[in-house]
Amino acid sequence: MNTAGRKDTQTVLVFVGALIVAGGNGVAIRYSNRELDPLFGAALRFAVAALIFALVMAAERKKWPRGRQLVGAFLYGLLNFGLAYGLIYEGLREVHAGLAQIVLASVPLATLLLAAGAGIEAFSWRRLTGTVVAIAGIAVMSGVGTTMLSASSLLGIVAIVAAAVSVGAGAVVVKVFPPTPGAALNAIGMGTGALTLAIASLASGEHWTAPTRSTTFGALGFLVVSTVILFAAFLFVLRRWSASATAYQFLFLPIPALILSSFLDGEPLTPGLFLGGLLVLGGSYLGMRPRTREGHSRGAVVRTVAHGK
Repeated sequence: MNTAGRKDTQTVLVFVGALIVAGGNGVAIRYSNRELDPLFGAALRFAVAALIFALVMAAERKKWPRGRQLVGAFLYGLLNFGLAYGLIYEGLREVHAGLAQIVLASVPLATLLLAAGAGIEAFSWRRLTGTVVAIAGIAVMSGVGTTMLSASSLLGIVAIVAAAVSVGAGAVVVKVFPPTPGAALNAIGMGTGALTLAIASLASGEHWTAPTRSTTFGALGFLVVSTVILFAAFLFVLRRWSASATAYQFLFLPIPALILSSFLDGEPLTPGLFLGGLLVLGGSYLGMRPRTREGHSRGAVVRTVAHGK
């Protein structure tokens, strides 16, 4: 095998490995939520991850961002970690990880629509059509119009949808502010998110208790390690593949998420879940699929979404 072939094989293996790790995040969050209050659990996860990225910055002796770079990193942290993951952790109390990951497959599509609203992307009827198809898929999965839908599951799905929009907004914020090195962006962003989640946890009356169950320790450890691994893995892939190709991680993530959630968390694999999932993935693909004229600008925004997840 020639050098180019070996590199491509390595990239595929890293991409697939990262997908499997990311697919387990939702299940790990649900295990964490069984002992720890959700906002506190999320704050703990990102506080540790932020410290790791800060140590990376210190080891590399790189300068921390200032001015507008710093403002952008703070806003990114509020949207991408504080608000988005607060909603994800709350939503996963009511819905299984596989369903949640299918909904989150619409993140790149939400990013593109928000970018159009911010004036850094051109409006596209194709993307709007993709959004409508994806929303229809979410309605099918949630059981709208059937006895499957309960008030709690509806609130959980709404929380995950809002989280997808918040992640997209965080990506757009980073795009309109001066670029910040990845390690610094994640250290500041996750630190800001952890602080925001901790304040929200205290304000909502959550109990801060140290975990005692081995499953909780395992879930927290997995989440912290996966956060760092995924950042490194997708950065590795981004350097070798186009941004648009890397962004398709969101369309593949539901596969390992559904499998792991079914085996480890008893998620039922219903016909509605599969049909709705196909609509969400199809709508997201339709909205994300690049055209030659818009490929460059679209890729720049989606790159931020893929970066560090």
